[in-house]
Amino acid sequence: MDRAGSRLGFRGVEDLGGGLKATFGIEHRFNPASGAANANFWNGYSTAGLQGSFGWVRVGRDYTPAFLMIQNQIDPFGGDTVAHLRDIGMRVGGITKVRSASMVEYHIGMSGFNFGAQIAESNTNGGGKRPVSFAANYAAGPLFVGAGYEDPNGSNDKQWSLGGRYNFGAATVSAGFSKGTTQANADAKGFLVGVNVPVGAADLKAGFASQKVGSTTVSSKLGLGVHYNLSKRTKVFADFGRDSKLATEKTGYDFGVQHNF
Repeated sequence: MDRAGSRLGFRGVEDLGGGLKATFGIEHRFNPASGAANANFWNGYSTAGLQGSFGWVRVGRDYTPAFLMIQNQIDPFGGDTVAHLRDIGMRVGGITKVRSASMVEYHIGMSGFNFGAQIAESNTNGGGKRPVSFAANYAAGPLFVGAGYEDPNGSNDKQWSLGGRYNFGAATVSAGFSKGTTQANADAKGFLVGVNVPVGAADLKAGFASQKVGSTTVSSKLGLGVHYNLSKRTKVFADFGRDSKLATEKTGYDFGVQHNF
């Protein structure tokens, strides 16, 4: 099972002068174990935009700001491997989207503060009203904090998320909380706590996440992992995950090699 998010992408920037730049990005997702591709060939993202002192504007298919700027920032596993915790503690009740198609988004960053907003066309995102997503975060030295809000189709379902992490040197500790309402008008909430401990070239990772819909705890997961960096771009890893609330396959493990190029 490919849980390390294998992808192939291309990005480019053209300097238009006067501080204005044109940008593009496309990213393909695939499973290296079987060679199978996602139904959307450019499933990761496919965008074009303009960037300048005003920030940047992009159109196309892209991650929602709530996902990119807060939900994916709290999990010590980055949402990858069988030990990942993001989708348990930070994305609750099946409410949120990872990406929106036919969208327009705006981002700006200054002095460690970042803000993003996105609105998308409704028909290519499941119907209903136009999906919207907002997020803001702040990063300075060892500190990161962020918050996000998402209304995926303008109906009952909506979610907000809060989280942060702090690098103490000996370890980076993270924690996050999300709360929302499903399309069935049920309350959903979750939390995540995690830690990453560098030991030489290795990173020891651990975390726990839980999610409740209504009065029922639907997921309660422990994640453990060892990731050893062979270089800046290549690592070997082994992970363990156990969700005590699953009916079957409560426990999983993985090991592999990840190379970034």
